[in-house]
Amino acid sequence: MYNYTFIKHPIEKLHEIVPDILPGIEKIITIHYDETLKLIRGLVSEKQAKKYLKQQLNINSILPTLQRFMEEKNPIDWYGKNTLPFEVDAKTQNKAINIFSELNNIVLLIRIPDSLNKFNDLVFLYLNENPSNFGVVNSINPLTTDNKSIIGFVMYNTIKTFVNIQKQDKKTLEQFSSRTNAVIGQTEIQKYELQRTKENYGLSLVKLFQQYISEISKVNSRNYRLSASAIDKIKNYKGDLKNLESIAQNTIWYVDSLSIGQSNIVDILEWHIHFSGDEKDTTVIPSDQQDDKYAKTRRLLDRLENAALTLKSQQLKMTGTNMGKACAVPISAPAISDALYNHKSKINNLLSMYPDKWSTIRNEFRPVKNIMNNRNEDG
Repeated sequence: MYNYTFIKHPIEKLHEIVPDILPGIEKIITIHYDETLKLIRGLVSEKQAKKYLKQQLNINSILPTLQRFMEEKNPIDWYGKNTLPFEVDAKTQNKAINIFSELNNIVLLIRIPDSLNKFNDLVFLYLNENPSNFGVVNSINPLTTDNKSIIGFVMYNTIKTFVNIQKQDKKTLEQFSSRTNAVIGQTEIQKYELQRTKENYGLSLVKLFQQYISEISKVNSRNYRLSASAIDKIKNYKGDLKNLESIAQNTIWYVDSLSIGQSNIVDILEWHIHFSGDEKDTTVIPSDQQDDKYAKTRRLLDRLENAALTLKSQQLKMTGTNMGKACAVPISAPAISDALYNHKSKINNLLSMYPDKWSTIRNEFRPVKNIMNNRNEDG
């Protein structure tokens, strides 16, 4: 699998591209500061059987000498092979460093400022003694001073341009990576918050369901308990919130029919709860309630009752603002006040007609209690 060419240090990449720029070059040695490892590294690529073998260069013993090379400001210098500190005399058994041999200066040293602009990275190019590296065939003439000036100028600018492009591309990728990681981080936070909101909403559904069965428990004198599987099912309920009460009632009716004559402690299991068709309000309404005259008022009272039960399950105060936020479709507190005022006569009629309905707002929501009190005073 291929990767970006600038992932590694650009000086290291020169070992791959210089042989294409200078075919037949004898050897390439680079010295550069590795910011990741926090040390100076040496690499050497030497031609062996028409291929270039790259390997690590041990420079520990000659670091002081190399540092002097790195501190020099001149971007280009020419050296003889054996005047360089890492050249070894092949004839000596202990491979001692030989800095005394005098050969033709055919090693081109190019200095490239490092990323911190404190020292120079070093590129040693071991050229042939003749111009064959530059496409001149069958030339036995050595490289002249003029040749070397041109070669040094061209190679310095070529390598410097390549290194700068690599650094800029890497910097651009780092910026893209930073932005991408920021987006990923924000997405993960949003996913976590969404999951937490979903879990909190699921817990609210469970508390509301428990509130419904608790009220039924008081009437039936039985203790209904939700199993873990039932709780998980209720958490994932996606139907209309106003239908949850009728689902709870239907569940109790079903459980009671299966546990006649059994203990007063009844466990509600997942399969006892049925959500199918819960898009409609399954509460049985007497025929006289079907009168359109009271339809909007009934929906208002049902909406407020469901919101009130939600607030109770979350242990929140039953204020107009909280009630509006708890509604399936949130509304403002002034809108609730206006609706109650416009329907106050019908509200009183419905509360009188059905004394067992809307018990929460009837007893705990002050605006509804005020409407009832005003009716009593008028009466």
